Amino acid sequence: MIFTWGVEMKYTGNDVRSHSFSNKIRGYDRLEVDAFLFKVADWLDQSVRKNEQLSMQCKDLFDQYNQLREEHANLQKILISVNELRDQVTAKSGEMVEKAETDAEELIKEAETEAERIRAKAEKDIEKLHEEISSLTERRDKLLMEMYETFLSQIRTLETQGVRMGVDLARLLEEEGEDAPDEESENVIKLNQKAEGDAS
Repeated sequence: MIFTWGVEMKYTGNDVRSHSFSNKIRGYDRLEVDAFLFKVADWLDQSVRKNEQLSMQCKDLFDQYNQLREEHANLQKILISVNELRDQVTAKSGEMVEKAETDAEELIKEAETEAERIRAKAEKDIEKLHEEISSLTERRDKLLMEMYETFLSQIRTLETQGVRMGVDLARLLEEEGEDAPDEESENVIKLNQKAEGDAS
């Protein structure tokens, strides 16, 4: 059983390949059923691999987002350091103080301009990352739901066809005047007829 991002996958390719059916009179061609099950199993394995790729892409996007946050924190530290430097320069007197203040102001302006540019870029990148993460999450959930519904539909189709073949076999035996079926066969026929009514 596979769990992917909170979505439970009830079957895997190996589950399908290893599944066995009971033998019935004039049932399906076992080779055809096995071939079909292996085809479904391969498709299921491929879908699981695609989901794993999407999960890896989401992880990469989250890593980029964390890196941008770390860069933003570093910029905040730079601004704090610059402000501390300005305060130290202000304490000095005369021409040195005036020149130092001018240099500090220019440095602050450059740092603030650069910080604003990086902040704006970081916000834009973060917004884009959120959109991509949301899109990938929707694609992943849609793929998982389609995969699960398709697999269940195929299993139901096999079960419904098996039920109908059982009913057809019972009717054929009755038309050919065979001996009355034993109690087990009668129970199977009743169950098949009930399932056929439910399916219709």
